[in-house]
Amino acid sequence: MTLLPVFAGLVAALVALRGLLTHPLLPLWVRTSVFWAAPLSALTWLYIMAADDPVLFPDTAPCPREPYREGVIGGGEVSGVSEAFPPRAYCVWEDGTVYDLAPGTGFLFWVFFALTVVPLGAGLWHALRDPKSQLQ
Repeated sequence: MTLLPVFAGLVAALVALRGLLTHPLLPLWVRTSVFWAAPLSALTWLYIMAADDPVLFPDTAPCPREPYREGVIGGGEVSGVSEAFPPRAYCVWEDGTVYDLAPGTGFLFWVFFALTVVPLGAGLWHALRDPKSQLQ
């Protein structure tokens, strides 16, 4: 059942991209901004999702399994948490202390996400408003 929404989303994205590229009023730099903003958005998302990963360097993990010193950051057990959307990675200690990992990248993700979604929305609007322009 999940294949149908994915397929519908891909078709909508393809129609939006086609509508964006054939939009007569948008300048070229706006039409091509999707091609660099979408990969940068994906890379930023991947960076945030991997921020709490202790696998590569367990000794220097961002969320240490044991606190450095009692009361410095948090007390008790600690665990790394990643939220997929909206993207956020943080450490949570037993006492409720939360430490954000990669705090500036969340804003960067939203900038690249907006630079991808807004032009594609304009392209989808153009494709739905003037479907004959897509037949070129």
